[in-house]
Amino acid sequence: MAMSENNIQEQISQLNQKLDLILESIEQQKRNREEFDDLVSDLSIVAKDAFHHTVVMLDKSQVDLDHSGVPMLLIKLLQNIDTFYEMLEMLESAKDFMKDISPILHQMGLDAVNKMNEFDQLGYFDIVRNLTNPEVISALGRTSKALAEVKMDDTLDNKSLFGLLKQLNSPDVRKSLSYALRLVQEINKGNRVTREQGKRS
Repeated sequence: MAMSENNIQEQISQLNQKLDLILESIEQQKRNREEFDDLVSDLSIVAKDAFHHTVVMLDKSQVDLDHSGVPMLLIKLLQNIDTFYEMLEMLESAKDFMKDISPILHQMGLDAVNKMNEFDQLGYFDIVRNLTNPEVISALGRTSKALAEVKMDDTLDNKSLFGLLKQLNSPDVRKSLSYALRLVQEINKGNRVTREQGKRS
């Protein structure tokens, strides 16, 4: 009899423990529900404020908001959520790509600067600067015009040595020959410097 009472008492204690756990779980769920309700209430207030602020900004910007179109817009956004997700993934991939390629672009820039410096040392840019000089452009223009107008003529150009020497008495001919000789010497000097720089590099 005493053994049976002990069993009953033990079962009652176990039931009480389980009941306490159930009551505690119910209380926890109640607290969670209250916290969730409070969160929803706070979010609702924030959403209302944000919506009101947006409406005021749109009104100040003279933008008419079609309230009937807002739900459709939300539906469209939800229908295309996968597309937006893919777009975000593409943006992340592009960001990673730019991060990966930045060192390569930086090195390419350095290589380009070094190559330009090398060309400058070899005097290539001096040639370009000379070609943009107004005097050089004018001289090239006169030269090309003369080449176009003056053609080889057997009668005029078939002169004797004495005839050529006679033309040397003309100051214009002497100046032109002197200028041509100096020009050839300068070109040869420039070629020589370029070759020496090329050998050193």
